[in-house]
Amino acid sequence: MMAKTEMERIVRQLEKTFQGHPWHGPSITQTLEGLTEQQSQQRIGKGHSILELVLHMIAWRTFVCDRLEGNDVADVAEDLNFPTDGRWPQAWQLLQQSQHRLLSAVQKFPIEKLDELVPNRRYTYYTMLHGVLQHDIYHLGQMVYLIKLKD
Repeated sequence: MMAKTEMERIVRQLEKTFQGHPWHGPSITQTLEGLTEQQSQQRIGKGHSILELVLHMIAWRTFVCDRLEGNDVADVAEDLNFPTDGRWPQAWQLLQQSQHRLLSAVQKFPIEKLDELVPNRRYTYYTMLHGVLQHDIYHLGQMVYLIKLKD
């Protein structure tokens, strides 16, 4: 079924990337479901672990949700940008919760505001929504690579 509005298209891409069958490869769920704590901690050199990447994704998804919900001063604190402490099962649960919140925030956001600038930013809500999707896919690629290297 074809999406009727741009918002529906964005929601559909967020859903496919998270738990569907996206064009680019495995979804976030296909990649991370069943991951162990040990696997989530693996890294290459000084690179980020899967756990750190997931916590980073959560921070930016939270930023987007906050902005869509009207918090004009929301930002990502440095200590949340790439946190180094956390446990895998909780991080995976938080990422899933962030998906529900993100989908809800996008679905409630007025389509008429898509071309407006995000307050105190130099980009529009449209760009921000596509940006969070691209951000997820970028880090998903890193995680897939980490998993494949350790197999």
